[in-house]
Parts: sequence; C-alpha cells; structure tokens
Amino acid sequence: MSLFARRFWSLWKRIPLGVRILWLAAAIALPIWASVDDTAWDMQVYNHALISMDRGHDPYQDATDIQKQHHQQLAANGQLANDQTPPYSYVYAPITLPLLKALGHLPRTFLIILYWLVYFAGALGAVAVCVTFAETTEIPCVLYLAGIALFFPGLLANGVILSGNIAYILYGAIFATALLGWRRSQWIPFYAVILFATCVKAPMLSLILIAPLSSKKNWLPTLGVITAGVGLYALQPVFMPSLFRHYLEAVELQFSFNHDFGCSPAGLFSSFLYKRGIPYAPGCYFFFAAYAAPVFAALFYGARLYDRGRITLQQWGPVLLVGVLLLNPRIMEYDAAAVTLPLAIIGWRVARSTTRPGLIYSLKVLAFVVLNAFAIYSWLIRKALDGPLILLTFAAGYWLLVKEAKPVHEVQPLEAHPRALASA
Repeated sequence: MSLFARRFWSLWKRIPLGVRILWLAAAIALPIWASVDDTAWDMQVYNHALISMDRGHDPYQDATDIQKQHHQQLAANGQLANDQTPPYSYVYAPITLPLLKALGHLPRTFLIILYWLVYFAGALGAVAVCVTFAETTEIPCVLYLAGIALFFPGLLANGVILSGNIAYILYGAIFATALLGWRRSQWIPFYAVILFATCVKAPMLSLILIAPLSSKKNWLPTLGVITAGVGLYALQPVFMPSLFRHYLEAVELQFSFNHDFGCSPAGLFSSFLYKRGIPYAPGCYFFFAAYAAPVFAALFYGARLYDRGRITLQQWGPVLLVGVLLLNPRIMEYDAAAVTLPLAIIGWRVARSTTRPGLIYSLKVLAFVVLNAFAIYSWLIRKALDGPLILLTFAAGYWLLVKEAKPVHEVQPLEAHPRALASA
C-alpha cells in the first residue's frame, strides 16, 4: 500500500462511523438521482457553444437566434414565455472563447469525463475548505452537515449540483487558494484564480475582497487585480466588437426572455419590478447599494477585529464568505451552494449562544423542514426565500461575531503572531 493510501486510510478510520455511512450514502445517492432527473443543463449550453465554434459560427448569435425563434413560436401560439423552460445561451465573455475552442480539440467523450471529474473535485473542495472553519467541538456536527451540503445549496433543497455549471469549479479553486492565503499568506494564486473567474463570470470579481478583508496588506494588490479585471473587460469591445455586441445581447435576453435575475435581494427586487412592467434599472442599482454598503462596512469592521486578533479565522471565515457573496448583485443557486456550510455553521453557533440552545435547535430544524417543503414545492418560492435567508443569516452571524470578540486588552495585533494564520 502506498504512503498516500495509508494516510488516507488512517484519516478515514478517524472519521466517526455515522459520518462515513452518511458520506457513502450521499455518494451512492448522487448518481442514482442523476439517472432519474434532468442533468447537465448548463453543460449542454457549453456544448452547444462548442458545436457553433466547430462550424465557424458565432456561439452567441446562434443561441440568441434560437431563443428569439422560441419566443416567436410561443407568441404565435398564444402562450406566455414563462410557461415553459426557455432555451439558454452562452453568456460568458468573448475572452473565454479561445479557451473553449482549444478544449474543443479534445475528444468529446474524454472532455466530458474530464470536466465532470474536475467539477466534482471543485464542489467537494469548496466544502472541504469550509469544514476547516469548524472549531474542535463543532467538528462532528460539521462533518455530518458536509455530507449533505451538496443537496441543499443555500440550505434549500435544489438539484443545481446536477447542472454542470462551471461555478462549482471556480468556487472550489477560489476557496482552495484562499485557504493557501490564510494558512501561508501566499495570495498570488488566489489573485490569479479570481482574475480567471472574472473573465468567465464578471460578478465573481466581488470575491477578490476576501484577500484584503483577511489582511490589510492585500489592499494594493487587490486594487491591481480589480483594475486588470475591468481592463480585460473593457478591451474586449475594442478587439472583438462583433462578438462582444452579440454577447451583450445574449446577457440582455437572460433578463428580458428568461427573467433570470437570480436570488440576491437586488435580483429579487429587479424581478419584482420587471413582472409589474416597471424598468428595473436604475432602481435595482440603488436598492443594491442600500444593503451592499452596510454589508461592506460591517465586513470592514470585522476585518479589523480579525486583523487585531480579537476573533479567529474559524469565527471570521463563515461570516466573511457569506458577506462577500452578498456583494454579488446576481446570486444564483450555484453561488448560494458555495456558502451552504458557512450558513449552517453560523446557524449552529447562533443557536448554541442562546440561553436555551436545545429549544432553538429544535425550532431551527422545524424551520429548515418547512422552508425546504416550500422550496421543493415551487422553484419561484425557493428563489424568494434564498436571498433573504442569506442576508438574515449573515446579520445573525455578524452579531454573534462582534458579541464574542475578545476585549482589546486581552489580545495583541495579529502581526505580532507570525504563525497565527498558519495555525488557524
């Protein structure tokens, strides 16, 4: 048996038996679920873009033509566009097309297998990083929660893990490189991953704030990465004007045809306005600023507490990740999935801090069951619940964080402890 196998087996045996059984059950349930339900709907969008490029076509225009035709047929039949699942288009910036074309040269079966392997590695990697936020007494509970985290993105049941959306890969890489920054103060890989992720999904640029909110020394390189990200986006209409114009059209159809505003508070507000025939811009921008500014201010103060050693990484990590996610104006189910475990950890800690934790745990379990019953019943109800749930959990976690911060006279600045991050 190799050294790696021996270490893995030793680690596996140290995990409680109940946790191992749950993890194995989850591993068995996932492929069974995939065999009886729709899968890879986002991956199919990528595949259609590959096919368009293989034919020498514009992947954006091909997809938007199909969308327009679909809605024309619905209108001709007297049906509402939102009565059926609409076709989707490739909505990643033109800068991603050279990489997509390069991947298209690989055998398609090999590419699909490779993608799913990397996909689940990213999904499990994000969960594994979040497990490190557990304090010693929380480890058994958090390990149980980790086993079911993939099935309850944002704490609400949903099958988005079967979508094949590249966000799972990106979040896995972002969290893994952030852990490298927290443990070893090496943030360059994190910056590189964020820059790449921004080229794919522009709203992910908000995650760059993880670095400066973990160490004030990171503000200057963070501004550099933000500048580079904005610059790469701004150069695309100059060097790829036609593709960029069609890309913007594809993005616009996400809202006007598919009503895909996401489940963030700003997204829900935009959807509310749109359904009533009211232009969602610029009102949604002011609405986003109304809650994003206080969230950022709270995170900035929390970063000061962490920087001064008044709170630990285990305390700060879950609140930080949830708060930074709220700075994304368009949170989707796969974004919420990335912070499922931090949300659960915050909920556990808030209940534990009360005078009657047993009662609070029971009420939380009841609320979890009721909310998930609604989420399973209706996808629209689930979206309406997700954003407020994330915001309220952040507020509760932040309140507890400030409450449990050590008094100033009991700690020294974090810089005085060179191994504070490494041992966190």
